[in-house]
Amino acid sequence: MPEAVTLCITMGKRPELLQQTLRSLFERVQVDHVLAVNDFLDDDTNDAFRDVCPWGQLVLPPHHVGHHPAVDLLYQHVKTPYVFHCEDDWLFEHSIDLAQCQQLLSEEPALSMVCFRSIRDVAEAFTHEPVTQAKAMPYVRLDQHHAQWYGYPFNPHLASLDLWRSLGGFSQLRKERHISRHLRKQG
Repeated sequence: MPEAVTLCITMGKRPELLQQTLRSLFERVQVDHVLAVNDFLDDDTNDAFRDVCPWGQLVLPPHHVGHHPAVDLLYQHVKTPYVFHCEDDWLFEHSIDLAQCQQLLSEEPALSMVCFRSIRDVAEAFTHEPVTQAKAMPYVRLDQHHAQWYGYPFNPHLASLDLWRSLGGFSQLRKERHISRHLRKQG
């Protein structure tokens, strides 16, 4: 079901990392729809994106607007029900089954997103977390570990575009932790 997903990348001033990120990702996942926003407006990053992803669409704000407004601008161009969010500095080492992740989000409406970051990357203490078995796949919730984090990180993840719409965009919530707190209050 890659046609139901748009890869959305935030990037800028790190063309080499962007190329690494995209190459490692495209070796493991097929994504037909790709959008990228460069809030720093640097030509080197734009060229690197076009080199690795010539079928992708580059979205450029009129000037530097900041992370959340840049993401909002990017998501306004999404035409699929799901967003695979990624920043320009990730190295993908494992394949990702996007259809399975979409199924999990459908089965478990209380989940805000499926994060593709390894639990071991976040903290050693999470390696023994209780695993919940859903039809689609097993998963671990980390939101109970911190009052402000793990409800919605901008780490690589899959989320419903409707979640972003229901918030009225991210710009109204200044920081990543504010998004997490807001979503937790909504259950």
